[in-house]
Amino acid sequence: MKHLAGKSKAVYAGKAGEAMGKTPPSEAQVNPSASSMGNLGTYRVEKFLGEGTYGKVTKCSKLGSQEMFAIKIFEDVNEGKEESEAMKLIEDLDPDENNLIKFYECFSYKNVVCLVYEILDESLCDCLENDDPTDLCNIRAIALQMFQALHALKSVGVVHGDIKLDNIMFAEEESLRIKLIDFGFAMKAKNLLKGTNIQVTPFRAPEVLLGLPLDESIDMWGLGVVLASLYYGNYPFPCETEYETIRAMVQIFGLPEEDLLNAGDFTEGFFTWEDDGSNSGWRLLTPDEYTQDTGEEPRLRPTHQQPGHSQTLTHSCVRVYSTLLLSALFVISMFMF
Repeated sequence: MKHLAGKSKAVYAGKAGEAMGKTPPSEAQVNPSASSMGNLGTYRVEKFLGEGTYGKVTKCSKLGSQEMFAIKIFEDVNEGKEESEAMKLIEDLDPDENNLIKFYECFSYKNVVCLVYEILDESLCDCLENDDPTDLCNIRAIALQMFQALHALKSVGVVHGDIKLDNIMFAEEESLRIKLIDFGFAMKAKNLLKGTNIQVTPFRAPEVLLGLPLDESIDMWGLGVVLASLYYGNYPFPCETEYETIRAMVQIFGLPEEDLLNAGDFTEGFFTWEDDGSNSGWRLLTPDEYTQDTGEEPRLRPTHQQPGHSQTLTHSCVRVYSTLLLSALFVISMFMF
């Protein structure tokens, strides 16, 4: 499953990641063995764990303690403050009970912003790099924990906004205990405006793609794609372009209902209305029509051009979504009684 890994390394794991995006804070700012003073103590950098568009993540010890921490170092002060503010949205939730990453503090150090988190193990993306599709029992265990996390977020009116394989991590080695990480895009659901560009393909919900009103359900869609990916061993939808994602959704689930397409701000980017008397209605643009309209040529996946393979994909998705539904009903029953 190498195609599921290596896109972006999870930032709280105890192993090296890959560099990407903007230049991170200079070595002078966060040298190994350097110390920095936080509100809760003095942290000593033990090693670098990874890099990202925001900066670096380091494994740190705290003087006078054996405990290790993951410190996320933001080169962009505003980005660091935004993530810190996002963590305040969920500060009343118990991170262990609700399977959320534990956040300790935020402090400034040499013109960078540092956020201190608990240190975790591998992400779903990392651990599946060389494995076969995940056992259904393990998927069910992951699903139940994620339902608890999303239920907790909904209870405080928060949308995570970036549910994907990279952002679900194992709390410790050889354990199915998972935690949801990276709240950099989290916001109050009431502030999530129609047409907001959120989530990444192929985890982007149909209502985001079509420009429909948004709420917490986009996180549930993202989780569904995560679980389908674990079961099938690949993303259920292509991720190169939004058109390819929409096209795959239509092939698997059928055309969205007409009232949804009528209400979508971005519907005409993917569909066209055909006025044919009693048979009038929306249809998906062909790849050639899409290219003519946008100048962008879709990269059509073989899995959706070969009926046999496409049928297997559909059956896989249906099976895992059925498991998802059963897990949801189980979780709901636990909260009702």
